[in-house]
Amino acid sequence: MCGILGRINRVGKNNHNIERFNYALDLMEHRGPDDKGVSTENNVIFGQRRLSIIDLDQRSKQPIYSNDKSIVIILNGEIYNYLELKEQLIHKGYKFRTESDTEVIINGYLEYGIDFIEKLIGMFAFAIHDLNKNVSYIVRDRLGIKPLYYRIKDNEITFASEIKSVLHYDDVSKELNTDAISSYMSFRYPILLDSFYKEINSLTPGSYITVQNDNLKFVKYWDPISNFKLQEEDLGEEFYINKVRELLKSSVRYRMISDVPFGAFLSGGVDSSVITAIMAQEMKDPVKTFTIGFEEQGYNEFEYAKIVADKYKTEHREIILSGENYISTMENLINYKDAPLSVPNEVPLYLMSCELKKYITVVLSGEGADEIFGGYGRIFRSPHDWKRFTEINNGDYSESEKSQFLKLFALKYGEKTLTDELDHFVRLYSYTNLEDKTSLLSNEINLNAVEEKLRNKFNFHFEELLGESYYNKMMYAFEKVHILGLLHRVDTSTMATAVEARVPFVDHRLVEFAFSIPVKYKLKWNSDRDKFAAKLLMSDKISEVYDTPKYILKKSYEGMIPDEILYRKKMGFPVPLNNWFGGEFNSYAKEVLLSKSARERGIYNTSGIEKWLNDETMSNSHSFAMKIWMLINLELFIKNKMDI
Repeated sequence: MCGILGRINRVGKNNHNIERFNYALDLMEHRGPDDKGVSTENNVIFGQRRLSIIDLDQRSKQPIYSNDKSIVIILNGEIYNYLELKEQLIHKGYKFRTESDTEVIINGYLEYGIDFIEKLIGMFAFAIHDLNKNVSYIVRDRLGIKPLYYRIKDNEITFASEIKSVLHYDDVSKELNTDAISSYMSFRYPILLDSFYKEINSLTPGSYITVQNDNLKFVKYWDPISNFKLQEEDLGEEFYINKVRELLKSSVRYRMISDVPFGAFLSGGVDSSVITAIMAQEMKDPVKTFTIGFEEQGYNEFEYAKIVADKYKTEHREIILSGENYISTMENLINYKDAPLSVPNEVPLYLMSCELKKYITVVLSGEGADEIFGGYGRIFRSPHDWKRFTEINNGDYSESEKSQFLKLFALKYGEKTLTDELDHFVRLYSYTNLEDKTSLLSNEINLNAVEEKLRNKFNFHFEELLGESYYNKMMYAFEKVHILGLLHRVDTSTMATAVEARVPFVDHRLVEFAFSIPVKYKLKWNSDRDKFAAKLLMSDKISEVYDTPKYILKKSYEGMIPDEILYRKKMGFPVPLNNWFGGEFNSYAKEVLLSKSARERGIYNTSGIEKWLNDETMSNSHSFAMKIWMLINLELFIKNKMDI
């Protein structure tokens, strides 16, 4: 795990500014405090800051060259199946100088070309330059676990693990991308694969850039979309249970490969508990586990984490936060991220990473299970709301039932007319709707134009699954859009402390298989009677009462995980925002958002924000307070990162 930086000139030799390049690379020292390397080859300059995980020897320092010096590579990430691939390459006659996974990519490329990436199991962002062919490839892993930002200007492409390094080496003007603001308020990060900086974008997961001579080409090498068709053949619950167990065991085993100490986040929820249980069965020594929560009652899950920790006799540590810790950390983390924070639990994740770094360098985490197994029950059950709405006149409802259902539907989704599945999804998934954005943001931002771009993003993924069920379209959109914001915040929060987070549920083999499982095994009605009892209810009242989200995952680990963990209601990671911003931190919010500099930006609707801050709803509505929290993050980001 590391930080990488590079520039490729498409038409001729670079005029490398080594001093500037080194400074830009060192801005990512937190990602790689153990070592640094830079190489230049005519039109290419590559650099890496190293966090040593596999093969701690200096011989694995990057950039790494092939034995004949014709290939050079920089890698951020881990190739988990590198030992098997290495063995195959040795049988083909390749020689290795190191024990690293990076050298496996070099020899794999020499044997198979760039198509070798299809054999890789792991998380990675890397660049490889072939001196003989004068061709370069910039590659991102299938699901976007590792970040990769780039800027194309004239004949040059500059790329890095973090935006700050591109900004400095390219001397980019800090021009704010207002599209990203609207996207952030609705979906918590810029979903258009752009960034808050106008000239810097994020490489699409599962794709690579080819640079050769004057040609630059974007190539998609992976997509799980064909796996949905496999749902047409129901292979039975037992088959899916056994395969989930097999793939998860393999995934966790791979992510335990390390030459440095490792452990696991243990939140007390299903996903982290499953990972901890598998690790405990695979290890002789106790698993090191960590959980974090707030001192306020009801804002931690210590008791549930302890149940699993006790069952598997882990070496367990609890970390307690206060509001004071929280606020003082936000600004620091924004600087690492080069963006506003997306969700309140990024701060606890960062602070927990600071603590666990005292004991381990690699941590396994449970992100990604909800997206592939239907864990966001209130959202993933909502296609049932839409189906009943569209079929309300089919004769299954009496007039009084129709009236009651439509009243509840309007209460949940608003009075605005919804014309299709996409309308319904965007209305449901948008954290801040257009009406609220209008009341909080300046009319100088063309919200309607941006709204159309954001809608088209989801429309593209829905159309890719034309003919498939609404359930599948929704889960595919979550895996293509939602997961990226989640993975980015995990990467930022951990790498800021030189901790490598590994995510077993985001193994592409597991994702592909999960998309082949029929929806009825992910969101399972508890009984026909329960389905009938929920006839007039909306998804938020149905989920986890009348049905079981993530059923196949939970069923797979009955016996290993206590039922009180498997089948309790999903809690998420609560942060007491409404307590804070409705109380002791309300004045802090006013100080930030109503300041002279904030008023003069032309970004905020100051009068609207003032009304929100004085509204009594703030103290008892987490959703209400969350929008103010997001605006504070936005202002802190602009003030600290954009103002000159």
